[in-house]
Amino acid sequence: MKRLSVKAIIIPIQEEVGLKPSVGPEDRIMEALEVMLKNDLKRVAVTRGKEVLGMITLEDALKQVGLEGNLNSKGRRGVVMQRRRIIVE
Repeated sequence: MKRLSVKAIIIPIQEEVGLKPSVGPEDRIMEALEVMLKNDLKRVAVTRGKEVLGMITLEDALKQVGLEGNLNSKGRRGVVMQRRRIIVE
């Protein structure tokens, strides 16, 4: 599988996004997903040092790893990360 990095889906910050936690542009998308899911976030800032480059959204990250669908729709969607199944409701 091709290594998917955060820089592939970075977008400008469109709304207030906290700077902690954050991810780097070279981090794997799966690492960014883990950060967002562990912290119950729908978006996370992408930073390099003290510079804010933009943000990524949970929905865009899930699409990149092959989990299509609208997170606002009813139903459950699952992601397997590090041998654990994570359910996004």
